[in-house]
Parts: sequence; C-alpha cells; structure tokens
Amino acid sequence: MNLSNPERWRGLLRELDPQSPPADMGLYVKPKHGCADDVANEFLADPVSCPKFLLVGATGGGKSTELRAIARLLSGKALIAAVDLDRNGVSASSVSAFDLLYVSGLAVLKLLPDDKAQPLLDELTLEYAGSREEQKKLGSGADILKGLAGFAEKAGTLAVAAGLVAGGAPLVATALGAGAVGLRLFDHKSEFVSETSPRGRALQSICIKIDRAVREHSGQSICVLIDGFEKMNGDAPERFDQVLVQTRLLADTKWPSVIAAPPSTLTQTNSAASVGYTTKTVWGFGPDDLDALVKVLERRFRDRRIDPTRDVIPGGLLKIANFSGGLPRFAVRMTREAVRRALTDDAPALTQAHVDDGIRTLALELGQGLDSEDLRILGIVKATGRLPGHGRAPKLFADGRIVAYPPSDTVFPKFVVHPLIEKDVPASPPTESQ
Repeated sequence: MNLSNPERWRGLLRELDPQSPPADMGLYVKPKHGCADDVANEFLADPVSCPKFLLVGATGGGKSTELRAIARLLSGKALIAAVDLDRNGVSASSVSAFDLLYVSGLAVLKLLPDDKAQPLLDELTLEYAGSREEQKKLGSGADILKGLAGFAEKAGTLAVAAGLVAGGAPLVATALGAGAVGLRLFDHKSEFVSETSPRGRALQSICIKIDRAVREHSGQSICVLIDGFEKMNGDAPERFDQVLVQTRLLADTKWPSVIAAPPSTLTQTNSAASVGYTTKTVWGFGPDDLDALVKVLERRFRDRRIDPTRDVIPGGLLKIANFSGGLPRFAVRMTREAVRRALTDDAPALTQAHVDDGIRTLALELGQGLDSEDLRILGIVKATGRLPGHGRAPKLFADGRIVAYPPSDTVFPKFVVHPLIEKDVPASPPTESQ
C-alpha cells in the first residue's frame, strides 16, 4: 500500500521526538565515544562490588539512550530495575535522595513475585511514610505495584521502571500503560535525610532486605538505572550535591546503579568520586563521528519505510549533522522541522530548502536571549576552547550554546561555541582577571 506524502511525513514525525530516546532501541547507533560498553563491562567484571556510575555530559547528548543501551547489554546477565523520572512527568528538582532510594527500592521489589513482594512492600512504604496514617496516603499495595512501568521500548527487553509524581498527585494511566494508577511521593525536597539518621538507616535496612530477597529468588545480580535526574533547573549543582554527595543514601545501597547526571557535572567540579561514584562521559557524536549521527537519522527514516537516499536531498542529513554540534537531540530537532516543512508543502522529498529551514529554525532559537555578557563569554570560549571562570558559562553549556568535545592532546575537554551561532560570535581573548 502506497502512502500519500502527508501520511509518510506524519509517520516520520512520530519518530522524531527530540525530547525522548527512541522507543525502539533497534534504532540505536553506537557512538564512537560511547560509554555503554564500558559501564556494562565494569559491572559484569564484579557486580558484587556494587559499582555506582554517573553518566555526565551535555543536555541532549544521549545519556538516556546510553542508559537504555546499558540495559540491553546487561539483558540476560542481570536484572534491570529502571527508574524513569522524566517519562512520568517528575521534575528532578522535586525529589530528594530519600525519595530516590524509596523509588529504587520499589523498582527492585517489582522483580519479585507478588506473594514475596507484598510483605516487603508493606515494610518499605511504612519506613518511607513514617507512620501507618501517612502510609495509607501512598495507596494500596496493589495500586503501588501497578504504578510501576518499564522504559518505553518496543522490544520490551527492559525489566521495570518506577513511575512517580511528587506531592501525592497520581499519574494519568496513559503515561504508565494500561491499568497503571501511578505512585505517590511525599514532599521530601526540603528534608535532609542522611544515611546515619534513624529514618535513613531504616529505609536502607529494608532496601537491603529487598535486595537479598531478589537475589535469593532469582540467583542474579541487580542493576538500578535512574533516568531523568539530569533534567534540573538553575540550581543543578546544589541539588546534585544534596542528593548524591551530602548523603550516602544512594551510594551505600547494596545494588549497582547508573544515574544520568545533570550537565553541570561536566562544567563544575564536584565530590561525587569521594562518595564512590565513577563518572562516564557521554560525548554525543563529535566532529569525528558525524557519519554515525547521519545513521541515527537515516534509521528513523527507514523505520517508517522512507528511503533517505531517495527522499532526502543528497548531503542533507550530513549538513544537519554538521550543524548539530554532535548533539543527537539537536539533529533530531532540525530534521523534525525539515520534515514538518515538507509536510506543509506536500512534497515527495526533503529539498535543500526544507533542510535549510530546519537548520535556521534551531539557529534562531540558539541566538535568542543572548546579551552582551553572554556574547563575551562565548567569545572567550571561541578564542580559547576553555570555559571562563564565570557563573553563566555553565548555563550556556547546559542550554546548548556551548558544546564539549572529548580531550585530544590534554586531559581537558575542548569547549566550542555551537556551530549554528559560532560565525556570529567574535573571538574575545580573556583578560588577566578571567
């Protein structure tokens, strides 16, 4: 059956969501500087040591996709408990370490049969709530288990994810799948719970029991994956420090874990290593890996039975990749806009004009809101390849105006102005005070 041009483009638009990793990991393309293999190999080398990994890197650089790649690499070799905050509408700024430990415990608990899970679930929710009266506000055990859902993946190879909403509001069922009723969290953001406090010790104790029960039942190792924590607002360094550094609630768990960290971890120093976390950088697709990024886009087309060699102007997707700064989210964003223009024109193929329109749309977005001080900082980056010691530089990186590439001749990342705005930024060598 031959589809009309609008039907073809509309189907492709559904594959081009710049805010989410591909639901079908068959579309995954391994980046040259990817970290999924490293994480999986280190975990498999000694899972009993409970390694804790942080995926660091730019917003839109592929951390969520690498998490899912790690899950696939560990499939059949370990049990995966996946916590996807973003998919379930939870702001990273709304959860504390205490909340994340509770939700991680629920995700691991889901790996048990219901009859074995129920008594442990009662203990976990009671320790989290603090009293029987507050425990009732979390819902029934059956409802809590129904509120667990997996990473959105067509292949269905990932074990579970914990869906949640802060403040006690239930999720809509469509976010979690049929029959889901959502989970409730209390507002623990302003409450600091350390691993040595009575509440912290009690919650850790029940998580140890859950971990032991799952291992005894399955005979397999467990790995917890936490996605969405990287999507913080302007207080990212402080929140990161509060949740992962100031308390060892998550670091001391008896299961290995991989957490997607905010972009500030690549632009500002932190003490996560002293707590026990190993950082793995997700670089996206740098200047030496653009062919792989083109393949990322081509697979989206082919998945919708659109031939990119026939239905896209030659070199069109490579041009998009070149102007993406190596960030897959930006590449998908520009491609989506180009496809939308083709849909509007009822065109049989993406023309150069469509591609250029998609690129220009993102360029204009990146150019908005920049004042003279921002341009001065960008000019220093352009001249030196380094971030100046200025508080706004990390924000420009988090916003995508500055891009990081892997180290080459030094141990330091190379920072560059995003290629879509680079030509309009005058180089500005730093003064001695900078």
